[in-house]
Amino acid sequence: MVHAGAMYGVPVDLPLEPFVGHDLNQIAIGRFQLQLHFAGAGSISIQGHWELRHPDGSLLDQAEDHAVRAAYRIHQVLDVPVDRYEIDPPRSFTLVFATGHRFVVFDDSAQYESFSLQIDGAPSVFV
Repeated sequence: MVHAGAMYGVPVDLPLEPFVGHDLNQIAIGRFQLQLHFAGAGSISIQGHWELRHPDGSLLDQAEDHAVRAAYRIHQVLDVPVDRYEIDPPRSFTLVFATGHRFVVFDDSAQYESFSLQIDGAPSVFV
């Protein structure tokens, strides 16, 4: 079982089930963080690398420096429910949306926190 506190590598038992069936209802963009908020489930804060892939597998959006970014395309999964998730320990996890879009979050740093989960009514998980 995953416990609150810092860990390294995406654990096989990362608690993503609470997000399944819930819509992504808010996206917050910060200088060093992307936050995804799911009404009735919680939120995911990402400080590391992420990718949004079209149902055909093509790359639509990803973490990149603001100075080189032309536009965000993550809004394409706004108000779309999470259909399922996949965990590829210790490398990444993927949220698969009802549209077939795939949002992949990577643990790409052994030194810094890559992401955290804030699940309603549960301790936060930091990876």
